[in-house]
Amino acid sequence: MRVCYVDMIGGAAGDMLLAAFLDAGLDRDALERALRTVVADGWTLEPQRVVKRGIAATFAGLVVPGEDGDIAHHHHPHDDAASAHGGVHEAHEHGGPARTLADVLAIVERSGLTARQRERASAIYRRLAEAEATTHASAPETVRFHEIGQLDAILDVAATCVALDLLEVDELRCSPFPIGHGSVRIEHGLYPNPPPATAQLLLGWPTRAVEVAGELVTPTAAAILTTLATPGRPDLVLERIGYGAGRSDFAVPNVTRVMIGTAVDTAGALPGGTGTERDEVVVIETNIDDMSPQHYELALERVFAAGARDAWLTPIVMKKGRPAITLSAIAAPADEAAVARAMLTETTAIGVRVRDERRHVLPRAVTTVSTPYGPVRVKRAGVNGSARARAEYDDVLRIARERELPLPEVTRTIDAAIAAEDSR
Repeated sequence: MRVCYVDMIGGAAGDMLLAAFLDAGLDRDALERALRTVVADGWTLEPQRVVKRGIAATFAGLVVPGEDGDIAHHHHPHDDAASAHGGVHEAHEHGGPARTLADVLAIVERSGLTARQRERASAIYRRLAEAEATTHASAPETVRFHEIGQLDAILDVAATCVALDLLEVDELRCSPFPIGHGSVRIEHGLYPNPPPATAQLLLGWPTRAVEVAGELVTPTAAAILTTLATPGRPDLVLERIGYGAGRSDFAVPNVTRVMIGTAVDTAGALPGGTGTERDEVVVIETNIDDMSPQHYELALERVFAAGARDAWLTPIVMKKGRPAITLSAIAAPADEAAVARAMLTETTAIGVRVRDERRHVLPRAVTTVSTPYGPVRVKRAGVNGSARARAEYDDVLRIARERELPLPEVTRTIDAAIAAEDSR
């Protein structure tokens, strides 16, 4: 399993996360193409290399002229400010569009992001709205986002959702949230650090006190990480490391570090040296007795698009002898909200139940094998020196359709090519 660990060395902000992913090798062109479907123009992305307390890092350089964020984003990355992302005080003081939750969700839904990316971005903003509503004793629908409703913040949220897919991250983890001291001036006035909405987002999450007078974690970053991540440092075989710089200079390096690699769960191995690994998942289910059978095909498709690793239908009998269907899905903890929302949106269900489970799984990898039909993806799973290899079914099916060949014939030819390569 591919895991990304967010290490908040000097705090976290939406643009610092974006910068860290770019520093770790995220394809900038692919990212920008995706973000242009959210906001087509009127912004630029010009990453810069900087040094923070001796650590080389990337500064995102996302500029949206004409909005509050523009005031902050035009600061040079070495300028001092009173927050990890810089300019938060100034941004609050200059006004600008205050979007509602519905406004932001409409921007996300109109975008060309994938279903899972839209679900994740929407879940992040719903969590933000709920935190703001709790803080101000209002309803999420009536909350007006100020600086976190600016286009640069919306793009930062979308960027993380896109980056996780482009970097093929299965699970997001994070360190304890660093909390500075002193006061922070926000749109409503001078507040203790962290501000109320950020504190609400961090309820139940590990934090650590830092001797820095400033806001180290922004509401955007807090919402992203508490929606998509789980706390705790994983055991990893590291493949990529990236540092994203903020605009401030503190006694600690003002950077967010991402560490991406393959999970190593030696503590979760089964007894006897079988080589299996333990995998934490959530199971999401709902019982449905009033939906047309024809509608399940699209519902399953969109549950998978939201991030489900597997999904299935089970016939059941409910009260009064009524026949029904249980729709079940397995997902990574980070995808729980997106998968649950897809179930509730695409079916007649009015609620879902969720439980945590753990699995023991074989180490897996995907390789490419040359065949008479061209390259074919192959899933491999190995244990104790033996290995199982199966061609990706979607590739086999595509070849059979394109060449108008029987599926068994294509399967035999590809299996022979896999065996020939493995014997070399």
